[in-house]
Amino acid sequence: MSKIFRMMTAFLTVALISANLGIASAQSGTPDASAACKPGSTPINFWHGLTGPDGAYLADLVKKYNAENTDNACVGLTVYNWDVFFDKWLSGVAAGNPPDAVVLHINEVPQYVTQGAMAPIDDLAKKVGLDITGFPQTQQTYSHYDGKLYGAPLDVHPIGMYINTTIAKAAGLDVTKPPTDKASFLDWTQKMTKADGSQYGVCFAAVNTQSFRVWYGWLWQNDAKFISDDNKTITVNSPAAAETLQFAVDLISKYKVAPAGEQDPDTDFINGKCGITFQGPWYIHGFIDAKVPYITAPQPVIFKHAGVWASDHFLAVSNQKDETRKLAAAKFIKWTIDHANLWGLSGMVPADKAVREGKDYTSTDIYKYQKAFVDELDYTHLTPVITASTEIFAENNQTPLVVNLQAALLGAKDVSTALQDMQTGIQGVLDKAAKK
Repeated sequence: MSKIFRMMTAFLTVALISANLGIASAQSGTPDASAACKPGSTPINFWHGLTGPDGAYLADLVKKYNAENTDNACVGLTVYNWDVFFDKWLSGVAAGNPPDAVVLHINEVPQYVTQGAMAPIDDLAKKVGLDITGFPQTQQTYSHYDGKLYGAPLDVHPIGMYINTTIAKAAGLDVTKPPTDKASFLDWTQKMTKADGSQYGVCFAAVNTQSFRVWYGWLWQNDAKFISDDNKTITVNSPAAAETLQFAVDLISKYKVAPAGEQDPDTDFINGKCGITFQGPWYIHGFIDAKVPYITAPQPVIFKHAGVWASDHFLAVSNQKDETRKLAAAKFIKWTIDHANLWGLSGMVPADKAVREGKDYTSTDIYKYQKAFVDELDYTHLTPVITASTEIFAENNQTPLVVNLQAALLGAKDVSTALQDMQTGIQGVLDKAAKK
């Protein structure tokens, strides 16, 4: 899936589209939307960075739109690797030839609004009937910037808990009653851990910062702020934050229920090295395809109250002079939001409540896995929605966040030093961005 954290650095695109034909795909075997395009149709250029299996589901949506829309419009889909996507998008805007519609993440909205890449759509939303009042409040709030609406979330994807039922049952655990708090979580992970190191209770990567998403949820669970309310001061070096990071470290070094120096928790979970892993709904199909016997459950409340990291795939209109193309893009976005149940087949949770609670979404074979993520929606938390988002949370770079989180989990720094260095380093990035 495409995540907030950019894990790839190479440029990826399979093909570019002509004005009114075809789609470009990063996945072989992805349905070709060009078959549904009509001669003389109005082109809508749609770019995104979903290079994983979920991109195929978005291609299906495009194909259906091209076949069914009554505006004689044809969406051409271009897929770039995320790190290239943003540079290409900004270059297109600067040259006056941007894509008409794009997918990004909601926490990135301030950054690309301030760089002039996104068009406000308040008037367009009224014209096409796009209403986001049925979306979770967090998503409603951050779809706006400086009082203007800049798009709409297609989905919400929080981090949940995956449990290997074979491993759990072998450890004498009742899979109908998954862990819900710190005590039961430790009980489960300790019972699933083998003394010879061949199996651990939980995957918790130290050399792969996807564990940040779990820890970020724990910060909210323990009322530990990552950043001040005005988004100007990093506040992660606090006793409450230290308690959460220490627990993450203790899973590895004290309780020994997570492998030391873990790099690939997804593969380890597939191979049965861990009984539990924390991952998003985008991995539902991945674990099914790997024939892992599993259930999903909401993340346990390790600290004071429920709280989990989440992000959104966000649909937006590029900033350009052609009002006709902007309107066409807005119509496509509205249609896509209304048909998000089809996107839900990828594992994602539709942001629109009406779609999310509709029979077309809840009656699928995979909904039994999605339900845990749906249940988390009332307490999801985005990474800070700030203009320096990608500089701070880019996973592929050695940012102060990445360096110090890994140092703590690897035992190279104690928690206090790691948080102090993390706060100082991130504050420097934030201050530098504020001067631009």
